[in-house]
Amino acid sequence: MKLIFLIVTIIAVFLFNCGNKAENQNAGKSVTNSVDEPEDKIGVRGPLNFNGAEFKLSWADHPRENYFIQEYLPEGENLNRFNQMLTVHLFLSDMELKDAVKQKESELSARKQTDPLCNYEISKNQDGNEYLADFLLSEDKDGKTSIAEFNIYHYRQIDQGNGKQAIAVYAFTKRAYDDDVTEFLKSLKNIRKDLIGKMAKTDKPDIKIMQSK
Repeated sequence: MKLIFLIVTIIAVFLFNCGNKAENQNAGKSVTNSVDEPEDKIGVRGPLNFNGAEFKLSWADHPRENYFIQEYLPEGENLNRFNQMLTVHLFLSDMELKDAVKQKESELSARKQTDPLCNYEISKNQDGNEYLADFLLSEDKDGKTSIAEFNIYHYRQIDQGNGKQAIAVYAFTKRAYDDDVTEFLKSLKNIRKDLIGKMAKTDKPDIKIMQSK
């Protein structure tokens, strides 16, 4: 498969392996949807808006004491096979953002050894208190690219009160499958910068840990 180089502006997902299900499960393995209404755990019920689309809360989890994740999809899409998604990650940690970025950078560098489409780049704002990242991932099946996934992550540190800090990651994911991958990669060259700019400027959700019901 021809290596397609995309310069991606990434704010690395970091040591806790923050990512959507595609990343955490080698991109694209099936996930069962819950029939129950997802419980908002971080005060971000939504809907959220990005790039002209509305995203509704579709899945929420608190898999570790220091980590929360919530995923949002447009109407009609599902977690097993989606075209775009917003995700909010919350890490209860006083880790420096720059150190978090270094962890993700190492992760993506390792992935490039086995994923020919994987590419990334890291940037930060002038104050150095926010990072933006975009990166490309893929999964192959029977020698062909079955999934191509473009991600943009925005990282910031937030105050949780009582002197406690947290790292919030606001992420946009865009995907294509099978025969649509080639056209997706071509179009990505034209829309990438626009999407990154929108993520940089969009209002980020206010986050507050909710008491469990």
